[in-house]
Amino acid sequence: MNRTANIMMESQSYYRLNKKRIWIVGAAILFAVILFSVLFITKTVTAQRDGERAKLVTSIEVKKGDTLWSIASDFISDEYNDMNEYITEIKVSNGMTSDDIHAGNFIIVPYYVYPLT
Repeated sequence: MNRTANIMMESQSYYRLNKKRIWIVGAAILFAVILFSVLFITKTVTAQRDGERAKLVTSIEVKKGDTLWSIASDFISDEYNDMNEYITEIKVSNGMTSDDIHAGNFIIVPYYVYPLT
């Protein structure tokens, strides 16, 4: 019985030692992931504008298959929070009450440019 007790004691201490190692390795990996996240993922890049941009308008002929969304995606700029805000401005600029546009018609589309100095 003494030999069996020794084997059991050794296996329990081996298990405790491995369990401790697993916790240490797990904590080290967690620390490395958190450190990586802080150093690389949370970086934000902000661009500074050289100056205020001027708002202009252009007239666009609606082609077959065009939608307000497709036209707006060609002219949208950073001055707008999202596409829906820009489409709303296009509709207001043209006195539109719906999203319907028809091939052959012309609509006014606002856009921004840097003024010439």
